[in-house]
Amino acid sequence: MEEVFTILLKRGITPNQHYMLHCLRHSVQTTGINPYAEGRELKFKGLVNDKWELSEKAIEILDEVDDFFAIKKEQTLITVAGADFKENIVKYLNLFPKRKLPSGKLARSDKKNIESNFKWFFKTFDYDWETVLTATAHYVDEYEKKNYLYMQTSQYFISKTQPDKSKMSELANYCAMIIEGTDMNDDDHFKEKVV
Repeated sequence: MEEVFTILLKRGITPNQHYMLHCLRHSVQTTGINPYAEGRELKFKGLVNDKWELSEKAIEILDEVDDFFAIKKEQTLITVAGADFKENIVKYLNLFPKRKLPSGKLARSDKKNIESNFKWFFKTFDYDWETVLTATAHYVDEYEKKNYLYMQTSQYFISKTQPDKSKMSELANYCAMIIEGTDMNDDDHFKEKVV
């Protein structure tokens, strides 16, 4: 956060003035500041005109701060999920069949949804990509034998929000089985033929 203040100081504006510029850009009502006092300063500095339109300089300042947060967000993602995050998402999705499941949903979800779910997953669980991909391959193989009946989509396999707003991860369960060396061969179940 200190870096943001450095950007604002370098550009000669206060955090309140930045906040007001941000609100003007996104057509949002300001709260907690005196918009008249801040607005006079912004006009004096040439950052807004009499119609409250942003100048090029104001847009540059907003973009510089937004870029800083985008870089920080990307660095956090790399720290949490590894530098090859996007490549591993493609590998993950390719494990799922290119088809609709018996539920009528596509087995492969959109990459953006997958990214969001994996961000949560890697912040919540301490598994590496090798374990995730091995567990996923096993899950898909298991359901392929059952013609994908009751199989979760690639998105819901990572995390699914329950009615009580908690999140559950079947992927985490499969990763735990891989780590613990649980025998995942379901052919050993007792079977009885009913006539």
